[in-house]
Amino acid sequence: MTAADSRSFAVGVLTPSGSDGGLAVRVLAKTGIEAIAFPDMSSLCAAIDAGLGAVVIAEEGLVRAQRSTLDATLATQPAWSDLPVVLLLSEGELSRAISPDIAEVAIRANVTLLERPVRIATLATTLRSALRARMRQYDVRDSIAERQMTEERLRATVLAAPYPLMLHAEDGTVLQLSRAWSDLTGYGAEEITTTGEWTARAYDDPATGETVTRHDPTFADDAMGTPRDLGERTVRTREGGERIWRFQSVALGRLPDGRRLRLVAAVDVTEMRALIAAEREARVAAEEANKAKMDFLAVMSHELRTPLNAIGGYTQLLELGIHGPITDDQRNALARIRRSEMHLLGLIEDVLNFAKIEAGRVSFDLEPVPVATLVEGLSSLVEPQMRSKRLRFERVEPPDVTAFTDVEKARQILLNLLSNAVKFTSPEGQIHIDFNVRDGWVDVCVVDTGIGISEDKLESVFEPFVQVRSYAVSEGGTGLGLAISRDLARAMGGTLTVKSAPAKGSTFTLALPTVTSTASPLA
Repeated sequence: MTAADSRSFAVGVLTPSGSDGGLAVRVLAKTGIEAIAFPDMSSLCAAIDAGLGAVVIAEEGLVRAQRSTLDATLATQPAWSDLPVVLLLSEGELSRAISPDIAEVAIRANVTLLERPVRIATLATTLRSALRARMRQYDVRDSIAERQMTEERLRATVLAAPYPLMLHAEDGTVLQLSRAWSDLTGYGAEEITTTGEWTARAYDDPATGETVTRHDPTFADDAMGTPRDLGERTVRTREGGERIWRFQSVALGRLPDGRRLRLVAAVDVTEMRALIAAEREARVAAEEANKAKMDFLAVMSHELRTPLNAIGGYTQLLELGIHGPITDDQRNALARIRRSEMHLLGLIEDVLNFAKIEAGRVSFDLEPVPVATLVEGLSSLVEPQMRSKRLRFERVEPPDVTAFTDVEKARQILLNLLSNAVKFTSPEGQIHIDFNVRDGWVDVCVVDTGIGISEDKLESVFEPFVQVRSYAVSEGGTGLGLAISRDLARAMGGTLTVKSAPAKGSTFTLALPTVTSTASPLA
């Protein structure tokens, strides 16, 4: 431990007359006070520089030359030190005018005057009080040293930080800049010594002379650790470039001189802002493109449906014999025309429905619906197709459960599942509808014994415009039916899943929330 770090409570004694010094040391030792006798002022002052708790000096030791030595030593003491000095005066000295040498020391030092003869108890009490004062001085010294070390560590941490940091005092003095701050802006620490200089270089517009408000607001009495969001600013670099920084600050307490400290951190958000702007522009462009797509589809729907409806109308007139009798071959041909017309209308409707779902233009009327209502009459809509392929259809009795759904959209999904089951089930196969009730949900399952789907294709069947290779039969279609069905199911708070294996058929399950779990799908 160095002298600057030590806590010496020894009392230096200077009594030039005879053996007074040694006697004083022995007497003080009996009171528990460590004392050291010195033969002259020079040795005493050397001990003061090395560290003493207090000094006792007899009046006769303060001749002018020795007083000058003492004055010089006391003048070089650190700011925290106010060494207690006890001066022993001659008998009756305090009742007369004090000599100039003693008066000069009393002005310059922390002096206590005692008149001889001095009682041992009085001297010991005076020195104990002096040593207590010295202990408080040591405490102040150690506190200052600790705060200085903390400040040095903080400066080093700020300097090495990988992002922009500024440590400054409330009067604007910049104590430390991180290397990252200087590297990103081009301004060195020697240029930015105050926050005002930073403001002038980084914020002020040289063209207009406009002064931007300082980024560090007026200091409030923030508690240590209190953060502040200072917002974003455009920062001008030394090269004239512009970056967008977002500033945060935090109060760090006070410096040893009482000034409040604040740490300012910055994040360069230039690229992020550019990405946000680009994303915003892309979103606007996408919305415009989507609107153009919807407008195009609406027009095309009208343009395509009009001639198709005309074809259908004229086909019906011919079938009714309005323009004369027709042969069986002609009737069969007209039936094929009629089926083709209906097929094309279905394709157009699929494309329009998918476009509406993608654009979020489909509205839902969610309400409690008995499960029996969802499946009622569905089989009759595909009965002709099932009859032509000699398919067996079975349906178990629906459970007495109420689903929370849009009845029209739910029936649309189930009809699509039934139609797919008819398409991809071989003649004389089987289709049935089953149900499963679980906690807060009801499952409506469409099961077939058709060609099935390989495991690696189970998810892709729900992608738009995708038809699984094993489905590549002459059934046609856009590949949108399952994509539309799953989007509708999810929008109603439900799910649509599939289990299947090649040559073992498929089970498509529409899961819908029941009325007891309406909070979940609507949350």
